[in-house]
Amino acid sequence: MLTMKNHLVPAAVIVLMALSFSFTACQKEETNLNEQAIITADNEGTGEDLFTDADDISDVYAESFLGSGKTSDECPTITTTAPAGTFPNTITIDFGTECVGEGGRTRSGQIVITVSDSMQNVGATRTKTFVNYFVNGIQIEGTYTVVNNGPNENGNPTFTHTLTGGAITLPDGTTATREATHTVTVIEGANTPGRWDDVVAITGNSSGVNKNGVAYTCVITEQLIKRHNCRWIVSGVKEITRNGEVSTLDFGDGDCNRFAILTTPDGETHEIRLPK
Repeated sequence: MLTMKNHLVPAAVIVLMALSFSFTACQKEETNLNEQAIITADNEGTGEDLFTDADDISDVYAESFLGSGKTSDECPTITTTAPAGTFPNTITIDFGTECVGEGGRTRSGQIVITVSDSMQNVGATRTKTFVNYFVNGIQIEGTYTVVNNGPNENGNPTFTHTLTGGAITLPDGTTATREATHTVTVIEGANTPGRWDDVVAITGNSSGVNKNGVAYTCVITEQLIKRHNCRWIVSGVKEITRNGEVSTLDFGDGDCNRFAILTTPDGETHEIRLPK
């Protein structure tokens, strides 16, 4: 004769199994959300770093060449369509098939700069495009435009930096896209010759699609600080929103290093390593 207990035991097992499957599914979903948050932050951080690097390094080489007619390095090769001091002008910086620069980054391809006027003048623009351009095996594409807005209320030079059609293709063949509009303010070093003592503050926003096809938006909630004598952003915070989930990316408290800390929506923290 079957008893009630005989029927309850299988039912209890079924309930426990259902709860176990439900818990496992929730864990997998949470893990996937965190993985996407990490991938998104990594792609955004890498894009920010490499496009900023391309802007900085091309300006340094272009200004050095226009000032002296040569560069101090064996590479890249630089050509212009008009003599120095003549505008408009187009400057081609050709890194060839392999050019190891300061800091050990290996570049190849070209950065082409169209200059409307001296960048010391308000309203002047520099538009940069990338021709088969790679840094450490990562391809960079897009149009990067810089406009001189003149001094702000404190007398600091300000510039609008706009990235359109931006993309990075990683060594594994995956691609992340990025658009950005930033205001860059020179807060130190504006009155000295050269860029090596410059410090800039960056505000603004960006958006993109990570290498897995997930769209995101990004807002700088605490201004990013970039010293010219350090390859990476040294402080500041970004807020990254993906599928309604908000993460924060903290670049530190001023130390020069390639690490940023991501805090995911569930409060977990992960170290993001920017390109060497």
